[in-house]
Amino acid sequence: MINDKIKKQALELSSEERAELAHMLIDSLNPDIEFESEEAWSEELKNRIDRYERGESFSKPWSEVKKNAQALLD
Repeated sequence: MINDKIKKQALELSSEERAELAHMLIDSLNPDIEFESEEAWSEELKNRIDRYERGESFSKPWSEVKKNAQALLD
């Protein structure tokens, strides 16, 4: 388990600092794989936007997504 002092210190960081820490920890899980999470997500976002603009995918209003997610949890 993570030391309570470390958890407390991490939660006291700013949002940007916590995000940086999270990225660092995720990237450290498998150091043998050269994977830049920022680059991968950027590429995925570009691909999704391209598919949307070509009419190959669609969007839903947040209220509908939230309602469906809540139904799955109930």
